[in-house]
Amino acid sequence: MHSSATNALTMQFVSHHFLDYHDPTIEDAYQQQAVIDGEVGLLDILDTAGQAEFTAMRDQYMRGGEGFIICYSITDKRSFQEAAEFKNLIERVRTVDNLPIVLVGNKCDLDSQRVVSVEDGQTLARQFGCPFFETSAALRHYVDDVFHTLVREIRRKERAELLASQKKSRKRDSSTKNTYLCP
Repeated sequence: MHSSATNALTMQFVSHHFLDYHDPTIEDAYQQQAVIDGEVGLLDILDTAGQAEFTAMRDQYMRGGEGFIICYSITDKRSFQEAAEFKNLIERVRTVDNLPIVLVGNKCDLDSQRVVSVEDGQTLARQFGCPFFETSAALRHYVDDVFHTLVREIRRKERAELLASQKKSRKRDSSTKNTYLCP
């Protein structure tokens, strides 16, 4: 993803500061506690800043991640194209369905420099089957919403998996309870 867009979004969420310039390392890790829908959550955030050259590390965090924010800059068409490539990489590494993802077009404060339309972002989000936001890390517009929505998506998936597992368990239990042995 677009390095400055991703880093700025993460830094704004974690520290409530906008950095004009951030020199990303291979990856930056953060922990942030947040109350989302009245429930406390601890977010472990790994900001990879799109460091595609480190494929072994990238595959490792993709295997372990519970959800992903795919971020592009609305002022950079290439970063938008990379968003689709990144989604394909996630799908190759992870074979699970319904992996929580949020698509983000950052830098909406720079609308005069826009090269990726809102409609293009919405269309890509529909293809991904995920929520979509346009944000401004510089102005802190919708930054928290992005991270909170990802947590909601992760929780929704976890509840669905728990419910499915409980249904399977009840089905197994009911089938064994109805088995009678007569002497």
